[in-house]
Amino acid sequence: MTKVERILAVLEGRPVDKLPKGEFYLEDELVRKLIQEKNSLTPSRIDLEEKDEAYERLGIDALVFMPEKGKEEPWQELATWRLKKDYFLFALIDGPFQGVGYGYEDFMEFLMDTRDEEKLQDLIQKAMNKSLELGKKALVAGAHGILIADDIAYNHSTYVSPTILRNNFFPHTKELMDNLNGEALELRGEKVPFFFHSDGNILSVIKDLKGMGFQGIHSLEPVMDMAQIREEAGDMCLMGGYDLSWFFTGGISKAEELLQEALKGPYIFGSTSGILSGDLEPEPIIKVYDFVDEYFKTEK
Repeated sequence: MTKVERILAVLEGRPVDKLPKGEFYLEDELVRKLIQEKNSLTPSRIDLEEKDEAYERLGIDALVFMPEKGKEEPWQELATWRLKKDYFLFALIDGPFQGVGYGYEDFMEFLMDTRDEEKLQDLIQKAMNKSLELGKKALVAGAHGILIADDIAYNHSTYVSPTILRNNFFPHTKELMDNLNGEALELRGEKVPFFFHSDGNILSVIKDLKGMGFQGIHSLEPVMDMAQIREEAGDMCLMGGYDLSWFFTGGISKAEELLQEALKGPYIFGSTSGILSGDLEPEPIIKVYDFVDEYFKTEK
């Protein structure tokens, strides 16, 4: 199976030859460690081939690209990877909660304003117009899927009530998805998969996300119980779930606990943050990622 075939098979509930893995990216310093670059005193810029070597070492199938700010072609890097490599490529765009919230200097003021649908309408529309244009360009650049990033939660719950999200924000998310799927149908003759990213505890709205048409959820921080996530998500594809701190304490045992629940449905293994940072050492990462492959072989 190719990487793209593997991800699509998981999303469709079909058998796969190995458990797919996905991350946003690896920071350059970690890439250097993984490929054992010797020129550490005057490190050169890490190029595509070196990143690819590191991703291949971990068996990564899916990558997530963010738009390059201030550039006429915000998805040039994604387009280059689509041309030269065979990874499943997600393009990340903001959802309405995050898209508007980032424009406030005072986050608490934003949270107060979330109750005022009329006040928010213009702000949400501007944010969604921006995300729609970025999403269209991402599809043209070759994105296989769209990841809508909308940090709606913290450790205990969503920042605002699920009712406010359902009334004032989720309809705009659904409209964004519908518009981009319409664009995908025109460009390719088929829809694209949508994943939802949020940190924190989103248990109370997982069924809402499924109802909107999201095929997957990313992050899955350990503030939520994985068994509960799977129960709420049903046959949605889960992605992430492995906390970066576990590379220091827990390692393989934490990966095994995660896999026991996550693999009760479609799953893409990866970290909760999506970004493997440069301060991590390669040895524990390699051990965990290799263990994931072995576990899947014995359990499938």
